Amino acid sequence: MGLPPLRDLGAVDGPRLSIALMDGGGRLQDRGAVSALGWSPGDRLLITLVQTSVVIRRRPDGVFVMPRKPYVALPAPVRKGCGALAGSRLLLVADPAHDVLIVHPEAAVQAMLRTFHTSLAAPEEEAS
Repeated sequence: MGLPPLRDLGAVDGPRLSIALMDGGGRLQDRGAVSALGWSPGDRLLITLVQTSVVIRRRPDGVFVMPRKPYVALPAPVRKGCGALAGSRLLLVADPAHDVLIVHPEAAVQAMLRTFHTSLAAPEEEAS
């Protein structure tokens, strides 16, 4: 199970972007993303590592349970797999239409930015 298609980020009901700090227990310090998704304490979550990013879906067969104080915590094996350490800042993409939270660690964001910046520079190089 990979990533859902990315909807228009500029749309009024489009995905919500935020940057979250992760603490030593893997908790993402951004309840706004959880709120945007409408997730509540007791909801079951399926947490999957997809390459270097994390896909979190609310599903009845989810292994993880949303705690009383609604926040998402990344399990240790997932943190290790995506390279997130305590104090890391992570890009969160909360998409209510797909009921999914996608977590991109700094390395993934840097790779996306390198690709984007390279595409911006390409027309200048062709014009030279």
